Amino acid sequence: MNLQRKIFQIIGTLLFILVVLATLLDVSNMKLEPIWETNAYRLDDGWTLTIDGERRQIDFQLPTVLKSDRLTGKTVVLSRTIPDDVRHLNSLMIRTSQKSVEVRVDGERVYLYDGNLDARRLKILGYLNHFVWLGDHAPGKELEIVTVANDPRTSETFYDVYIGSRVSQIVALLQYDGFSFLFGLLILLTAAMVSLLTFTLFRKLEIRKSALSFAGIEFCAGLWIISGSMSTQLIIHNQLVLLVFGLVAMFLLPYFLTSFVINMYRIPQSKLLGRIVLVFPYGFIVISSLQLMGILTYYDILTPSAIILLSYLVLLIFFSLRAYLRGNSAVKQFLIAISCLMASVVGELVLLLLPFMTLLNALILNLGIVAFGTVLLRQVLVLVMKFVERKGKEEYLLSLAHTDGLTGLSNRRAFEERMDGIRKCSRLIHPIGLMVFDVNDLKMLNDKEGHAAGDALLREVARQLSRWFAQTGDVYRIGGDEFAMICDPCNTASYESIRKEIASDMLVRAKDPARFSLAFGEALFTPNGEFVSIDEVFAEADARMYRHKMEMKNGFVR
Repeated sequence: MNLQRKIFQIIGTLLFILVVLATLLDVSNMKLEPIWETNAYRLDDGWTLTIDGERRQIDFQLPTVLKSDRLTGKTVVLSRTIPDDVRHLNSLMIRTSQKSVEVRVDGERVYLYDGNLDARRLKILGYLNHFVWLGDHAPGKELEIVTVANDPRTSETFYDVYIGSRVSQIVALLQYDGFSFLFGLLILLTAAMVSLLTFTLFRKLEIRKSALSFAGIEFCAGLWIISGSMSTQLIIHNQLVLLVFGLVAMFLLPYFLTSFVINMYRIPQSKLLGRIVLVFPYGFIVISSLQLMGILTYYDILTPSAIILLSYLVLLIFFSLRAYLRGNSAVKQFLIAISCLMASVVGELVLLLLPFMTLLNALILNLGIVAFGTVLLRQVLVLVMKFVERKGKEEYLLSLAHTDGLTGLSNRRAFEERMDGIRKCSRLIHPIGLMVFDVNDLKMLNDKEGHAAGDALLREVARQLSRWFAQTGDVYRIGGDEFAMICDPCNTASYESIRKEIASDMLVRAKDPARFSLAFGEALFTPNGEFVSIDEVFAEADARMYRHKMEMKNGFVR
């Protein structure tokens, strides 16, 4: 039967797959206009280069670097005819760095970007993508791109120019470094998830501070990657905002990194590092304030800040390595993680020596950051699992200490702790019900039929009490043949209903010698009632139970 069922499952699966493939093949024959229109067309040749009104080159190629010219402050014009044999040529995308840009079509200005930094308090670092709308009648017309460089380091560099539809240019941008944007989003998502766990599941765990520090590290890493990705400019086009994000990440990263090392590894120099690292967040506050007052700019402090950051990371690695060599084996994972990060940073710096940024720059850095975060995350999760395992064992042992081995009910210790909890309440503001039970003739049964029969009777009583009070309160075995129930907080109507049900059941049991019987007593605490403490309630319930037991004996009730 099992073989037949397996054969039918295999045949059914194959038929399902075949039907899906056949259907997809059938519908794929439909002819539809592509969503992404055509690919962005790169204008890499046919340009005429003019510098300060002097024509320098014909058939100028892009991208390129003019190493022989100093073009800072000079007016550079790139001109050519817009192709008329390509569809959807209604948008232009230009990539510049530290340059003012003006775009003209047949001498008419269609775009202007003022890149003059003299009046700015922030320096624009990196690349800026300009999206210029040309309209539907641009093909065949003369295109002029006028630039004025403001920084000698980038004045001689000319990047790619793309023409086509706006959608196709966005796709081209995403294809260039969209994976960096995706990397950054994934890292930020990891930071958000770990942060959420620190305030929920990890809230009472020893690992909470380390996990929160790790979330801060991932936040800074993700923010750094996203702020440096050109694809992010599709969402935040103002590159100055991205610059601020990048600097925030750079100044906060050492703080969270140090906090992680201090909380995770407890190295001897923790106090010293904790004080030194405050230079970075407070330094950012001071630098930003001076920048807002126009005294200096982020650009002025970028290089010295990077040197100080690198020096501090070397110091942190030195102390961590020293702790590892002295027997702190847990630091090994951090040393592996930081090695991945430092190697990727060095690799990117080497590639930055190239005249044009390649995909390898971002890829190496992103992979290094991901490897760094993965190693640390693994260590955090391992510690969490060890804590959960240890906590599980502790709770299991604690449950054994509070559980009656014979009946599975809570035992006398658990009952006393519950009573202590009620006693510690400064003011009882809700009703509390308490019942006490005693099994009749248990000793007689043990002597007559053996302790196995007595144990069976106690388990039967425990099951019955648990059924009665499943929705009302908690049942405890507080002695050899004694049980108790605490109803806290107590619904007086439900309590009274179950009390009457038990009293009625006891009358029925008293007439049937084959069934066990219980003597019970109860008392109910109410605010402003006759009892002032839970001990008085218990004493009254216990006294009523013994009176009931004596009444049952005098009436020759088992």
